[in-house]
Amino acid sequence: MSVENGWHEYQKLVLAELKRLDSSVQSSRKELSEMRIAIEVLRNRAVTWGALGGIVVWLTTLMVGFFTP
Repeated sequence: MSVENGWHEYQKLVLAELKRLDSSVQSSRKELSEMRIAIEVLRNRAVTWGALGGIVVWLTTLMVGFFTP
């Protein structure tokens, strides 16, 4: 089989495509990592606001119970 069958050019194209796909995967991983951080921040905010809301309801219930005869 001859070396001049076009494999060398095809090999360059395959390697270039693999490099392009690798950079795409790395970019996707970075975006996913950033999204995970954003989700954790939102989750923490939701927990904080939920706890504050619960405390407000609890204090209101105590005050109503305290001031009613």
